[in-house]
Amino acid sequence: MSYQSSVRERLGRRIAGEIALSDSPGATMRLWRERFRLPQIVLANHLDISPSVISDYESGRRKSPGTATIRRFVLALIELDEQNGGQIISAFIRLMDVSLVDLNIVLAMSDFSAPITMKKFAEKLKCVVKIGDDLLEKEIYGYTLVDVERAVKELDSEAFLKLFGATTERCLLFTKVNTGRAPMIAIKSQEFKPTMVVLHGVSNIDRLALELAEQMQIPLAISKIGSIDSLVKELHNLES
Repeated sequence: MSYQSSVRERLGRRIAGEIALSDSPGATMRLWRERFRLPQIVLANHLDISPSVISDYESGRRKSPGTATIRRFVLALIELDEQNGGQIISAFIRLMDVSLVDLNIVLAMSDFSAPITMKKFAEKLKCVVKIGDDLLEKEIYGYTLVDVERAVKELDSEAFLKLFGATTERCLLFTKVNTGRAPMIAIKSQEFKPTMVVLHGVSNIDRLALELAEQMQIPLAISKIGSIDSLVKELHNLES
């Protein structure tokens, strides 16, 4: 088996497994379709079915898809992405390759079963939004809480990508922050960028950090939750 075939198989198994084991398989199908940035009509045309069939699965109007349907769906995601250059597949494979939890760099990480708006996320974490208040209606699909001191010292560019978990459409939270300059410079240098950034443990953000957030159109906020333990607890509450 070639490396490319192995990569496709690994990712395909992961997607199929998440759908099959989900309490809401249709919602999980929608989540993966959106992660691959595919409109319903494009996916439907590739599968030679009506867009309403996909809509019915995603909304739960159709019964849970069987193994054959899930397999066709997953193959379609992968094949369409490969036709478009394979960027989504490449990003996911890089993200799947390394665990940073053992390095005590990632303090908490999760992918939501259903997306939430950045506005709701910010409210739950008692955030003061410094940049991008007008962008908060966009949805995010997960979060990663990072010890910024360790991340800046120990991560190279490739390893930094692993902070995104299963998708870049997430919030990166940085704790033990002095001014916010270091994490924003690190993000600026990356090809893939988070949808939102939250800083914890900082009172005043460096002007350069604010300017970079504005340039990249990434909402930047400060969480006013006191301790890291309390922050982790509130993040876990988002999933309940």
